[in-house]
Amino acid sequence: MSGHTAHESNRRREQWTWRDGLVIVSIVALGTVVAAVTNEDTGTSIPGCDSVESPGPPVRFNYGSAGEPGYDDPDYPWFSGPKATAMSDALLQSLPSDVEVVFASPSKSFEFAPIQNFRGASFPDGVDPIEFSGSTRASGAVSRGGQTADVSVQVRAWDQPVPPCLEGLVDRREHLANGTVLDIADFEDEVASDVGGERGVVAYLGDGSRVVASIDTSTETSTGTGPLLTMDELIGLATGPGLAVTAPVPDSTPPPMASCYTDSVNAGPPATRMDVDRLNQLLDTRWKDLGAAGVTLERPLGSLVPDDYGQGGVCERIVASTADGSSDVEISVGTAVPEPGETLTLPGSTAVTRLTDPYGSGDDTVRVVHPSGETVVVTQFVKSAGSTTAPPLTIEQLEFIATTPGLMLSAQ
Repeated sequence: MSGHTAHESNRRREQWTWRDGLVIVSIVALGTVVAAVTNEDTGTSIPGCDSVESPGPPVRFNYGSAGEPGYDDPDYPWFSGPKATAMSDALLQSLPSDVEVVFASPSKSFEFAPIQNFRGASFPDGVDPIEFSGSTRASGAVSRGGQTADVSVQVRAWDQPVPPCLEGLVDRREHLANGTVLDIADFEDEVASDVGGERGVVAYLGDGSRVVASIDTSTETSTGTGPLLTMDELIGLATGPGLAVTAPVPDSTPPPMASCYTDSVNAGPPATRMDVDRLNQLLDTRWKDLGAAGVTLERPLGSLVPDDYGQGGVCERIVASTADGSSDVEISVGTAVPEPGETLTLPGSTAVTRLTDPYGSGDDTVRVVHPSGETVVVTQFVKSAGSTTAPPLTIEQLEFIATTPGLMLSAQ
């Protein structure tokens, strides 16, 4: 894994371009960072570069972080949940029409993640924690013409000068008429493998954005038809107007849905797009049948997605609101471990268990276990309450949702 260098602060901020932007730089909590010190000008000539500097020997150190980042960090006022959604929408629209995103969980389907903020963390002398912060990243696998590869895009605000080129990491620099500067790595395979198997571009946009688009050539399956994405197409992703930090966010754009998991003990085969579409249609119909007067959902009840933690099931976590308060409602379909509680066995040997908070908080769960072992779990976590303590949904309503006919991945 790679990271930043212990070097003079202002010089480091100017010089970290390709290693900071490409997947070569891997910021992993509680991980080891490999940093490289940048030397003085080498005299090497790279097309479009006024000066060229070379990476020096690596420096290793450990670091860690605690807590989950959020979308509304005051250190990064340009970024928010709705901004993340708008950027994801823009990125998907920028992909060539014949490129398909491989079906996966939101975090692996080009959803822009919260910005990691390491301000206040403990780092070795000479290493500025702010250098590890500031970027939001989206990634996913794409397929085209029988090939599949991983693509990553990173975006951050950039108020520094465009840095010198780094020898071995940039093979040309281009200056566009609109003021955008592109650092391009389009090496031959044997050279690209030395920098992590990446092809990509760093775009310094005129509005003060830095966008990095890269494709992992080590995961790219080859059919002899050329690269899955051309360099022009990668440049198109990086320079798309919807990714700029100053790009407006359409009104009523929702934030990304909160991460969810299935708590499965047996991952089994992954859910397909058709599976998820079918289950979501069932849930939308069930919500209409429920007729929960006065309850508003932030998004449709049918919002299931593949489990973010790779457990093989599907899940969702949405907000339900009334005039008196709100709650998170989590639905998962998988093979979760049974828990004790008040159990009712339905015809066909399906077991329904209610797990009620004895303190009456409304944090209640209904667990449905089918004879096949497939499990549906619906849980309500009360977030706030107003004039009454009644949660948005009663446990009877949670059970009505959990017992939706056909709400199983194995059902046809």
